[in-house]
Amino acid sequence: MEAVPADVDYYEVLQVHERAIPPVIDGAYRALVRRYHPDVHPPEKRTWAHSKMAQLNVAYDVLSDPVRRSEYDAARRLGRSGRLVADGEATVARGVKCFNHPKRPSLKFCWHCGRPVCAECFGAEMHGHTVCVPCAMVIERERGWRVGTDVEERVPTRRPGRAMGLPGLLAHYALLTSLLGGVLYAVYEIALAFGNTERQALWLVLGLAAVFVILVVQRLTWRVICPDCGAAPGHAAFRAKAPWHEFLAPQPICPRCGRRFRAGELHQNFD
Repeated sequence: MEAVPADVDYYEVLQVHERAIPPVIDGAYRALVRRYHPDVHPPEKRTWAHSKMAQLNVAYDVLSDPVRRSEYDAARRLGRSGRLVADGEATVARGVKCFNHPKRPSLKFCWHCGRPVCAECFGAEMHGHTVCVPCAMVIERERGWRVGTDVEERVPTRRPGRAMGLPGLLAHYALLTSLLGGVLYAVYEIALAFGNTERQALWLVLGLAAVFVILVVQRLTWRVICPDCGAAPGHAAFRAKAPWHEFLAPQPICPRCGRRFRAGELHQNFD
């Protein structure tokens, strides 16, 4: 495989400005990898594509490392060319090595990350493209990703316990009623302390109580449809099936099939 010419500017190879920030360099590198990857070219142009990929990898290795990039920029300002290669990278001039095994020659380039891989690091063929082992794991994990959810979201496990049932529901709404009653009494006393008449304070409390009633009715009528079993549970159904140790914050698990809802599927705060 061809070496990177000594007079090649790494910024020109990646087609970015010399003051480009790291995310821009990463994006440009991934876009060029998909353009020059050997898998997208006919057999007669594979050698040329491998040469382009070698240039991209060498340029990206230098510009993605802050220390080596600063050294490269300093040499570039002095008029030197862009070959600042560490001792272990001299093999790139003769042939690209595997990113995970520096002593092994690479066989292909990963379509997802652009890194060279050997036979052991070759993960799979996805849609006709080569994917390395780490990228294959990432793609498999992101396969169920949906807009609005975190890819790295960890799903906690529910500890077994006795379900709250009807007593838990009554205890929850009794606690909620007592809290609302305490808030209304405090508002009534504060209104009197500020010089309002008893009638004015009472109307203020009644208005605030109406708002609380609307919020409670909304909580009781809230529903979410389970995509697995089609059930439409609400707050009461989630609480009735949750164990007592989740009294304050029951986990959003479908009471029929046990499917855990993601935060983006609830459309509002669960509790």
